[in-house]
Amino acid sequence: MARPANPAGVTAWRAADKEVVMADAENRGQDRGTSPLGRRQFLGTLAALPVAAMAQEGPPVSDPVEKMTAPARPAIALNHLGFRPHAGRKVLVVKAPPPGVTPPREFTLRDVVTPFRFRRPLTLAAESDLGPCLTADFSDLDRPALYQITVGDEHSVQFAIRDDVWRRTLPKAVGYYRYQRCGVEVPGVHPACHLDDARRRDNGQHVDVTGGWHDAGDLRKWMDVTMLNGIALLNLMRNIPEPRPGDVSHEQILEEVHFGNRYFLKMQDTDGKIWADTAGGVNGDNSDNHWTDNVIGTADDRYLNTEKRSDVAAVFVTLEALAAQGYSRSDAAYARQCLDAGLRAWNAFGAPQTTLELAWWAMATCELFRATQDPVHRRHAALIGRDLVERQNRSFIAEQKQVRGFWMDGNQPYVEVVYSALPPLALLTLSETFPDAPDRNRWLDAVKLHLDEYLFPMSQRSAYGIVPLGLFLGEYAQMPHTVKEPTPESYRIIDGRLLYRYFMPTRKQFWWLGTTSHLEGNALLLARSAQLCPDRAKACVELAYRQLEWVMGANPFAACLMTGEGMRNPYPHSRFVGLIPGGIMNGIAGNAADQPILDMDYELDWRTGEYWSPHVAFYIWANSVLENVAA
Repeated sequence: MARPANPAGVTAWRAADKEVVMADAENRGQDRGTSPLGRRQFLGTLAALPVAAMAQEGPPVSDPVEKMTAPARPAIALNHLGFRPHAGRKVLVVKAPPPGVTPPREFTLRDVVTPFRFRRPLTLAAESDLGPCLTADFSDLDRPALYQITVGDEHSVQFAIRDDVWRRTLPKAVGYYRYQRCGVEVPGVHPACHLDDARRRDNGQHVDVTGGWHDAGDLRKWMDVTMLNGIALLNLMRNIPEPRPGDVSHEQILEEVHFGNRYFLKMQDTDGKIWADTAGGVNGDNSDNHWTDNVIGTADDRYLNTEKRSDVAAVFVTLEALAAQGYSRSDAAYARQCLDAGLRAWNAFGAPQTTLELAWWAMATCELFRATQDPVHRRHAALIGRDLVERQNRSFIAEQKQVRGFWMDGNQPYVEVVYSALPPLALLTLSETFPDAPDRNRWLDAVKLHLDEYLFPMSQRSAYGIVPLGLFLGEYAQMPHTVKEPTPESYRIIDGRLLYRYFMPTRKQFWWLGTTSHLEGNALLLARSAQLCPDRAKACVELAYRQLEWVMGANPFAACLMTGEGMRNPYPHSRFVGLIPGGIMNGIAGNAADQPILDMDYELDWRTGEYWSPHVAFYIWANSVLENVAA
């Protein structure tokens, strides 16, 4: 995933984006049906990438954000996959026409094969963020078939009602990882690559860190988010213990995880701590995002970032403890190797400091206990769970009495675009792993407070039912009514000084992006809540699917963000390999006015269109849980 530091060299970079994509498509014969790209042609594409372009990444020279805003048409926002007959709600959202234009009063639904059809009224959604909308609920329709909806003169995509509308996409999502393999030839995609990874940033010495997965629409190998691939795959195996015909087999899952984990294990230093990334750039730039000649010691060797962070180590421990369980029957020696690596990392770090670190170490503790049954992890779980509960805001802050139950990080609400749902998810995992823990009710009560007084009410503020990115604290500029926003852009006010945005602030830092992982992570949280909070199961399942449906087309652009599914797919920012079936994009972001934006005009904007590991991982993980709770 692109994490640019500054906008220098933008012109060359944007030109190179287009040149590399065009050269890649031409050389691989995508339009001619010719043979795969040879090594000489493959390395020759480097000539299209100027040095300045290789070193920097930034927004386009003329930032297209404003023209990315959602047009009036298409107006129909509907999940392109369809709906399960008896799980979740079947919701239609239609953007209301501008003032002066008579809004439609009804929609027509028809079976595209048989004469079956019906008409239903549309209702104006009151006080809806993200624009005025009309809505309708047709959850009572459970007849399996292929359907289409018409509103006025606009037709929706065809969608199915069938039990496997989500499950059938999982093999495609899992297949995304094979396209992203590094260090080996991927037939039809690229030859063996980056066999010279990598030289240390600190002393220049070569360390063998070949392999793993490319992280996004680029060639870099970040650790924390890419390890989510393995965590999601192993949870898929756990959550669907008996695959059906057409599912990904457990053997396929274990083979893919084994491939990626070779790299992760190499990233553990002799002190047990975990290095941060390979090819992330020397100074936060994009200089390592390139193909190499595969010869160790030449000028194009990429760099190993030897920084060692606690949160990265916690993700590593979680993965290795999961792997120890996953391989325990098929390869006991390898399972032991993974567990030993996880334990070394566990012993190498001190107490967690941030809310994110606490949440990840809670997840790691649970998986270590499951792998070892060692009571020391039970004791650590109690301490981490206590600290995590204490970071929840259980009172009303910022002169408002509307919402509470969210998490704090220091004196600010916890906001994290990838791991936004991780603190309550960690408490649910603690509750499941330690059902007899003295604090189990406290952990579950904290999650229920988060659901009842934050997640549910905040999701009701828009017709689309999505959870806003997070909360922000403003300051009174003129007592008591004028609130100054944290950054010079629009925030939505709850009450008092408490503000919120659906999307990342665009003027807080240089990089910002779409919220796909945020929504999918909350879908996972809601699915897990349905398992462990049965009195809220129905509401949790319904809301979980609303988050996933936004990603799959029920959004203001009527665009499906997974390549190979749905309609109106944005062209992905995937400069080196092009289209990847099952790849999921950063997705819809917001402009300074917190209005949705998405690159539908082939601008190759990475902020909304780039593939990224956590989007695919959370999609797989959330859906594997929903297959159990929504059966």
